[in-house]
Amino acid sequence: MNLQSEQSCETENREETVAAYLRDNPDFFTHYPDLLRQLELPHRSGDAVSLIERQVKSLREETAGYKRKLEKLIVVARENEKLNERLHHLTLTLIAAATFDEVINALEDEFHDDFQAEAMELHLFSAVQADRDNNPDLDGFGQFLDAAVPQCGHLPYAKLEYLFGPQAEHIRSTALIPIKAQGLLGLLAFGSYSEHRFHPAMGTEYLTRLGEIVSKTLEVVSEPGL
Repeated sequence: MNLQSEQSCETENREETVAAYLRDNPDFFTHYPDLLRQLELPHRSGDAVSLIERQVKSLREETAGYKRKLEKLIVVARENEKLNERLHHLTLTLIAAATFDEVINALEDEFHDDFQAEAMELHLFSAVQADRDNNPDLDGFGQFLDAAVPQCGHLPYAKLEYLFGPQAEHIRSTALIPIKAQGLLGLLAFGSYSEHRFHPAMGTEYLTRLGEIVSKTLEVVSEPGL
């Protein structure tokens, strides 16, 4: 090893020793405040800034990041509060519903604005109809009904036509909610003309609660024809 290499190794060892010491003694600069003003750190612009200035900048950036996260949490909390209020109002409305038609009217009134959806359809099947072996129409929704979990996103045209009829050609995104009531199985479908309104990344907790409320309501009303 030549002299230059030895000096380089010694410098590196000293730097590591200093770095280790500072990590073990984070209050070191409180005892030597003047040293902070003498230290300089290189800046991307080529100018040198003091360690204190660099720390202040770093703290400001960190604080700004926390502020953005807090603002996002506040927005989410307010949205959840509004959703809970809507769900509570809908629950009271559905409790007062005595017929199948009143349930449908309540859903249409409440969710035309809340869901910003241009179409809503409720498809229910009796226990016999829900047997996919005897009802080919359900083949396309078999996995969805078995999973019993809300689904948001895009559907092929054949499914849109089955759900929305003549409106299918205008539907670009959907939200499907499973319905399970005593003796009934079905789905509540919302359709939007916007392809971005409902997407797979959307949260489904609210839709799940909605499905449970509608399912319970349908246990005490009768669908015409069943």
